[in-house]
Amino acid sequence: MAKPPTYWPLSIVVFLLFWLLFGAIAMYYSAQVNARWRYGDVDGANQASRSARIVNLIGIGVGILFWIVVIAAG
Repeated sequence: MAKPPTYWPLSIVVFLLFWLLFGAIAMYYSAQVNARWRYGDVDGANQASRSARIVNLIGIGVGILFWIVVIAAG
């Protein structure tokens, strides 16, 4: 069985460009993938990977909406 994706690059992009809070939470889950995988917690690693992906997508969505509002108001 292959290790689930960590989504580190996406988490960093979300943190830097879109929304700090969501990026930080996504980076936490990304780190949990490796930690749980190392300890043999396959289900936990898969759950952390899914959580990182979901938080990243939410962060991108909120960030894009935020930038649209800022540009439209500016």
